[in-house]
Parts: sequence; C-alpha cells; structure tokens
Amino acid sequence: MLYLCLKYIHVIAAIFLFGFGMGSYLYLIAVSRTANPQVIAHVARMVVRFDTWITTPAGFIQIATGYWLMKLAGLPLTTEWVLTSLIIFLCVGSLWLPVLVLQKRLYVMASSAVETGKGLDDEYRSVYKKWLWMGVFGFMGMFVIVTIMVTKMTPGRLVELLV
Repeated sequence: MLYLCLKYIHVIAAIFLFGFGMGSYLYLIAVSRTANPQVIAHVARMVVRFDTWITTPAGFIQIATGYWLMKLAGLPLTTEWVLTSLIIFLCVGSLWLPVLVLQKRLYVMASSAVETGKGLDDEYRSVYKKWLWMGVFGFMGMFVIVTIMVTKMTPGRLVELLV
C-alpha cells in the first residue's frame, strides 16, 4: 500500500511539475509576443510565483518519491533506466534555477518599462531568447524522462526496439 501511495504522489508531482511548468512557459511566450510591458509584467509576476511555489516543490517531491519507490522496489540506483532518468532529471533541474532567475529578470524589465513609460528594449529580447531556449531543452528532457518512466527503457534501447 505504501508503494501505491508513493507512486500516486510521484505521478501527481510529475503532473504538477510538467503541467505548471509547461503552462508557465506557454503563458510567458504568448504574453511576450504582445510586447505590452504592462501585460507582460502582470503575467510574468504570476509565472515566477507559480514556478517558485508549485513547480519547484513538485521537483523535490519527484526526487524524494522516486528514491523511495526505487528502494521499495529493490532497484539499485545503477539500474540503467533509473540512472539515465536521474541524470536527465538533474540536467533539466540544473536549468531550472537559471530559468527562474531569467523569469524574474523579465518581470523586472517589464515592470521597469511600465514605470518609465518606455517599451521593451533589446536586453529584454536577449534575456527572453535565453529563457526560451533553456525551456526548449528542459522540456525535451522532461519528455524523455516521461518516456523512460513509462517504458522503463533507456532511449537507446527504445530506439533499438523500434528499428
């Protein structure tokens, strides 16, 4: 019963991590396309808040429940699919703090543009591009992790089976 409860929490945390993360990502992309500093500042403030208070804790819950599930199942950390998913998760996670910092910078720049009555400058676009590409790579990694978790195979093994 403990295993099933942990698995449930693990899946719900994955939904929050992926869902809120993707939602924040898409909202900030959409609002940035408006080039309206007032709207961007409002949405970016909410994105930073949600990613800090919901998405980030979900990532820590993923680590804790994943570790506990692995132990209860008797799987060593060196199990190929477990280790591969953990390495990708840590790589994606290493993008997360910089993404939060960049989101905060986008919010501050948009708020400053509202206060001064000026438009968004090239620095905003530069920070936005960095943030956008970090998100692309982060979500690619998350898609791979979900595939690994569902199939319990490394991407290489999955490709071998498909070819």
